[in-house]
Parts: sequence; C-alpha cells; structure tokens
Amino acid sequence: MSMSERSARPKGQHPFQLLFISLLTIGAGNSMLLAVAPPLVRELGLPDSSIGWIFSLSALIWVFASPYWGRLSDTMGRKPVIAIGLGAYAVSMGSFGAVVMLGLAGALQGALLFTALMLARAIFGAFGSASSPAAQAYVADHTTPFERTEHFATLTAAFALGQAFGPAICAALAAKFGLVFPIMLVAAFAACASYAIWRLLPEAPPQAQKDLPLTRHTDPGGFAQSMKLARDPRLSAYLIYGFSLSLVAGITVQVFGLFTMDRMGVQGEQGAELTAAGFMVSALALLATQMAILPRLRLTSRQLMLWGAGLIGLGVLIQIIAPSLSALLVAQAVQGIGFGLARPGFSGGASVAVRPEEQGASAGLVVAANGAGFVFSPLLGGVVYEQIDPTAPLWITLALLVAMFVFAWRSRRLRSAVIAEAPNDPATP
Repeated sequence: MSMSERSARPKGQHPFQLLFISLLTIGAGNSMLLAVAPPLVRELGLPDSSIGWIFSLSALIWVFASPYWGRLSDTMGRKPVIAIGLGAYAVSMGSFGAVVMLGLAGALQGALLFTALMLARAIFGAFGSASSPAAQAYVADHTTPFERTEHFATLTAAFALGQAFGPAICAALAAKFGLVFPIMLVAAFAACASYAIWRLLPEAPPQAQKDLPLTRHTDPGGFAQSMKLARDPRLSAYLIYGFSLSLVAGITVQVFGLFTMDRMGVQGEQGAELTAAGFMVSALALLATQMAILPRLRLTSRQLMLWGAGLIGLGVLIQIIAPSLSALLVAQAVQGIGFGLARPGFSGGASVAVRPEEQGASAGLVVAANGAGFVFSPLLGGVVYEQIDPTAPLWITLALLVAMFVFAWRSRRLRSAVIAEAPNDPATP
C-alpha cells in the first residue's frame, strides 16, 4: 500500500459513520414516503397511478443531475456537495409534507395538487442527488481500490437499513400522529445530518490531494465530458449493468404490493401491512448480505454481479409461482440477497475502473444509472400489470436478469477493467 493511500484514509471511523447515518436517513425517508404515499394519494383524491409518476419525474431529473454533482465534487470538494444534497432532501421532504397538508385542508386540489407534489419531490431529484455521488467519491478518496467494494457495500447497507425499518417506524408514528408527521420528522433529521456533515466531516487530507493529478482541481469538462466518460470502455459496461439493475428494482418494487394484494386476495390496510412486511424482509436480507456475508466472500466485482443477477432472478421466479404469503416473503428475501451482491459489485467495479481524478464524475454516472431505471419502470411495471397480466412484468424482469447474467459473464470490458487495476495493489491474491 502506498503512502498516498495510507494518508488518504480518515483517522478513526467517524467520517464513514457520518456518511452511514446520512444515507440511513435518506433510505428511511424514502421508504416512509413509499409507505404513506398510497393512503395519502387516496385521501387526497388522486388516482393510484399518480404515485409512480411523481417518483418518475424525480428519477428523470436525478439521471441528469447526478453526473453534474459528481463532477462538482471533484472541484468544490466532497463535504459541501454531500451537505447540499442532504439539505435539499430536507427541503424536499418538508415541502412534500406541506403540500400534503394543504391538500388535506382543501387549499390545493386536482391537477394543481398533483403538480405541487411532483415539484416537491423533484427537489430531491435535482439537488438531493448530490449526496450519493459525492459520498461514493469520498469513500474512493479514502480507500484503496480493492477495499472500495466492501465500503460501498456499507453505504448501500446504510440505505437498506433505513429502508428496512422505515415502514415499521412510519406505521407507528402515523397511527399516533397522522400520515404527515413521519415526513416532517425525516425532513428534520435530514437537516441535522446536513449540518453534521458540514461541521464534522473532514475533507481529504492535504497530502492525499497533492498526490492526485492536477485534473482533480480543474473543471472536469461539463456534461459532454461526463458523457464521454460514460462511453469509455472502462466504465460503460458497468453503467449498462447498473441501468438494467435499476430497471429491475423499479419494476419489482412497484409491482410487489399490487401482486401481493391480488395473490392473497386482500385490500386496504391489510394489503399495506403485507407489502411493508415484504419490503422489510427484502431490505433485511440485503443488509445481512452486505454487513455479514459480503466481507467474508471476497468475490470480484464480476462475480458479485453474476451471483446478484442469478439470485434476483431466482427470487422473481419464486414470486411468480408463490402460492402463499410465506413463499412471497422467501422470494423477497432471495431478491434482497441478490441486490445486496449486485449493487456493490457494479458500483465498486466502476470505481476501480477509473483514475483517482475521475472518481467524482464516475460516481455521478453510477448514481445516475441507479435512478435511470425508475424513469421507465412505471411503463414496464404498473401499465403492463394493469393492461396485460399480473405476472407479465415479472417475466419481463426475469428476461432482463438473464440478459444481465450473460452480459456480466461474457463482457470483455468488465474483465479488462479489473485486470488493469489489479497490479496496483500488492495485497491482491
């Protein structure tokens, strides 16, 4: 390990713990919003399909904003960009809650209410998207190439932990204080997290910054440069896989609740409880995979991507044939394990594939790929579910996963990226 790599590591663990708590807050907030959105939409008199479109607009903006924030973190620094993202998330959640209260009071209705909800959520896509790429780039700045997959898994686990317990916490708070209270509470937590990052997170040590090429401190070249990097053979295969994984995630998340209610013959609150149980099982399985299993496996990025796609596919197949709630929960657990392997596999591989001065731009593209699938998932998920057959979206997802498995197995670009970086770390087996 080089002196620059040692100096790039933060002293102690509290910087990574701050990032963990921040991403946990975002994960919990998003899962809470997904949990309260269906009953809120119905109370507000909006159609059920409006939920998907509200999140779809935010995802569309996220795709274009994330690379910008990743590039900006290369010049502005990681800490301020992370803080901006968390602050914007607080504003987005607070605005969303305020719009809901106006809707419940009758001050906003119909198309105006729907538009206001979309714009409130769009703040997260436009500015809240700053946190994830800057956080990934921060980890890349402070770790050696072959430590990154494990540390990226920890960041994903933070998000998953929030997703796992967010619905349960939301249900308890909503029952006592109303549906809007959890949204406002998350906004307050996000504001506190933004302040903590700004005040307490150390930037890269001076020695580490000196060791980076001069391009780390210059303009990375804007959107055109990011698109050039996206087409770079070192990175493009990881982004293709990441976009496909995002599309799979968007379809499965949007369809699971409807599928469970129809398969179990339940509606309303009981359907919401079963859906929340499934999401919790999936998130806990993902969390266990990344915190307990992944560090012991020592698999390469390609192997993680292969195993991830295979296990998610197995989980989807179990869901298609599931005759009972217990089988549906098993399906969610298997899918959670698969996502727990696939996500750090492609994000860690993408980071290892590029140079230090490209980490911010690369992380922005990875985060954009993570959100891009959610732009199209309402069409392949909800619309196909309603218009064709309840199992049709799952068969589409299964076909995508087979294609992803073959792609990860056969792609020479993935193989070239790993081999090119392997000699740089003397600890490589």
